[in-house]
Amino acid sequence: MGITFNIGDELVERIAVRAAELVVGQQDGSAGDGWLRGACKIAAYIDAPRSRVYGLVSAGRIPVHHDGSALIARRSELDAWLLNGGGRRA
Repeated sequence: MGITFNIGDELVERIAVRAAELVVGQQDGSAGDGWLRGACKIAAYIDAPRSRVYGLVSAGRIPVHHDGSALIARRSELDAWLLNGGGRRA
């Protein structure tokens, strides 16, 4: 005996779009606990302006690393940082 769900075309389309986003993310190394490369991607991930990321980096208040001149950050480190108060002003 199985369970049957009736879902509309709109929901199916949304699921397909999200699945495609996840597949693309896995191919470019940005999915899961991967690295975010560049201030723009880090800013988008933490939902802040790029200038805020640079300010937090200058103050040593955000868990980022440097790859040459590029900023890189691991998603899990940013998640933990956000859960612990993140970029709240001191």
